[in-house]
Amino acid sequence: MESGLDLSKFWCWQKDCPDYGKKGAGNIVLKERYGKDNRALLKCKTCSHCFSEAHGTPFFGLNTSMDELCRTLAQIPEKGSIRGAGLWVKATETHRENQVHRAHFDQGLENLN
Repeated sequence: MESGLDLSKFWCWQKDCPDYGKKGAGNIVLKERYGKDNRALLKCKTCSHCFSEAHGTPFFGLNTSMDELCRTLAQIPEKGSIRGAGLWVKATETHRENQVHRAHFDQGLENLN
């Protein structure tokens, strides 16, 4: 199955796996695509552990498309605050704060608002 991804950038997240944390070890393969964003479900050939291509990123576990999140984050400098960016996309307060704050903290960005 053609992935369109550079699989050498991924590593196994299973701490008990002999290939845990090793990029480019050749043990990661595309198992399938899933979800509304057609994300890749990857599999470690060494231990058979499966994980999302978004694992370890601010996009993992969000019910928001990457496009919507990126549009919201791009508005922070223009609108001057997280709240202003959220109002721009007309998101609910909980939804807005979850997506923007999670990206803010996961990426270690400081002084965004």
